[in-house]
Amino acid sequence: MPDVFISKNSPAAKTANTPPDTPNTNVYTTTDSEGHLHLLSSFCSNPLGVAFRDQEPDEKVLLFLRRHFITNFSWILTTIILFLLPFILIVLNVQFSIVDLSILPMNLKTAITLFYYLTVFSYGFTNFVTWYFNISLVTTERVVDIDYSDIVYKNIAATKLDLVQDASFVQIGVFAGIFNYGDVLVQTAGTLDNFDFFKVPHPDKVVNIIEGLIGQKNHDV
Repeated sequence: MPDVFISKNSPAAKTANTPPDTPNTNVYTTTDSEGHLHLLSSFCSNPLGVAFRDQEPDEKVLLFLRRHFITNFSWILTTIILFLLPFILIVLNVQFSIVDLSILPMNLKTAITLFYYLTVFSYGFTNFVTWYFNISLVTTERVVDIDYSDIVYKNIAATKLDLVQDASFVQIGVFAGIFNYGDVLVQTAGTLDNFDFFKVPHPDKVVNIIEGLIGQKNHDV
């Protein structure tokens, strides 16, 4: 993953693979997916093997976040329906003789079919990549937000924890309550942009961890 995942043999990766020291507070500890990051992970605390560009030597990644995987349901269902739609239309056409497809040349039918499935594949692939590469990280020093849109647009924003004033979350809808995901708002000081983590799993735990880090930073000061 650009700017996030790095080679396991690099020095930064060796540092990232080292479990973080246990601090004098429990704000870093969660019970879900601790350390184990897989392809479709949406929430992982103390993830192993995760690093990013400009990461400081003693800086550790505490939270890895994506939108909850269940939020992909609509485009996955749409992709499946679009994939099956030609077969359904062919069956209906055979049963009811709606259109006589035999008048079309085979080459034209092949070209139309290939173009259609290429479009369906592009739709599904773009949605997956957009979900996969939109990542938020919380470290011992900062909050990092990586946004991708339609593959061609990328924006990376970060702010030090010293500049974070407050964190809150909101859950809207039945599905958000059932699958326990929500929007986390990280409020920063002054004219700096706020950070929004949309539809991430366990928003209450994310807020607790960030607030604990803010409290620890303030105490250290």
